[in-house]
Amino acid sequence: MQQTTISQKTIRESFVLQGKGVHGGEHVSMHVLPAPPNHGIVFVRADLPGSPEVKAELDSLSDGDLFRRTTLRRGDAEIHTVEHFLSAVWVFGITNLRVEVTASELPFLDGSALPFVDAISRSGVEEQEGELEVLSPLEPLAFAFNGAEISVVPDTKLRVTFFFTSSQPLLRSQSASFVIAPETYKQEIAPARTFAFFEEIELLRKRGLIRGGSLKSAVVIGRKSILNNSLRFPDEPVRHKILDFIGDMALLNCHVHGHFLVWRSGHSANAAFAKFLRKELAS
Repeated sequence: MQQTTISQKTIRESFVLQGKGVHGGEHVSMHVLPAPPNHGIVFVRADLPGSPEVKAELDSLSDGDLFRRTTLRRGDAEIHTVEHFLSAVWVFGITNLRVEVTASELPFLDGSALPFVDAISRSGVEEQEGELEVLSPLEPLAFAFNGAEISVVPDTKLRVTFFFTSSQPLLRSQSASFVIAPETYKQEIAPARTFAFFEEIELLRKRGLIRGGSLKSAVVIGRKSILNNSLRFPDEPVRHKILDFIGDMALLNCHVHGHFLVWRSGHSANAAFAKFLRKELAS
């Protein structure tokens, strides 16, 4: 394993975003503030007694709640649907933030990471004195989990190639590959929205999910057409899968240079792979 370091970063100015959580449906205010070196990305449940804190790291993952979202937990305090925000934060190299929220879920906004990217860009990013590890595997690593396959091969940059397959006639199979850098991410990945298949919606509602969802915050895919609006990219679904994958890898709390090849993965497989990768990178 090759190891280098880069400077830790935080935002220059605080910002506030507000909206509904997609699954719980509660209105939430999200106040994002700069934090000192070695603080990490820490969520604060300002709505709960004592304002409990939940750190964005693999040890905080709630393994039983990774269906269609990524959930972090510390004790009784939970933070749901963190993946879009963490995806943007990781690409910008931000390592230290205090994120105060007034509900159990982050605002879903338009279903993409673009509102977070825009807020970070307006705020500005500044380097700090602390260091962040950048780890690079020296040989290929492969992982399989419940039908998903993820591998990483040596590369001098962070690159993600995702293969998405579907039985839906409108989608069939999609793939996309990008070198992940802030400007490329902002233009090519961050705008890609969450998607759902029309026949899934009733099942998701029965599971207590998407109570705050709307046709303005997701792409709804029928068997013959996009039901609510047009796609931002012809391959928007697979681009969103890359967005989610990056957000889940952010919980590694380091940066990785390598080419990730991802086939049919979701939040559960991403989390399992991140834990596998952490062990491999530490060896």
